[in-house]
Amino acid sequence: MIVSLQHGDREALELWSHLQLKIPKFFKNTVVKPSLLHGDLWTGNAGETHEGPVIFDPAAFYGHSEFELGISSMFGGFHQSFYDAYHSVIPKSAGFDVRHKLYELFPYLNHWNHFGSAYRAQTISVMKQLIGKEK
Repeated sequence: MIVSLQHGDREALELWSHLQLKIPKFFKNTVVKPSLLHGDLWTGNAGETHEGPVIFDPAAFYGHSEFELGISSMFGGFHQSFYDAYHSVIPKSAGFDVRHKLYELFPYLNHWNHFGSAYRAQTISVMKQLIGKEK
């Protein structure tokens, strides 16, 4: 895990050793159909023109549609109407909430790695929530 190697974070490494064993359970009975994702969908990469909403600055890739929403709640998130509209097209499937939390972990780890320890506490908190050590 790059964070533990670069920052010597023993707690993150210990949490990861537990979390990685739980991840397959989060996808039990889940069919992942690869979808084209924006890849960096947060409020700073969305706007509106007189013609309607626009998204920009993509980091596009194919992946699980639920991954798209992982970063969306960072930095304040979108209005609830965004999520309601999203889920009217792509309904939540069983286990969505825990997978959403897992998909939040990637941007926190990425930000910790790129921008420093200001993201450590949030990253550790998400990891603890996923392994059941924090509610």
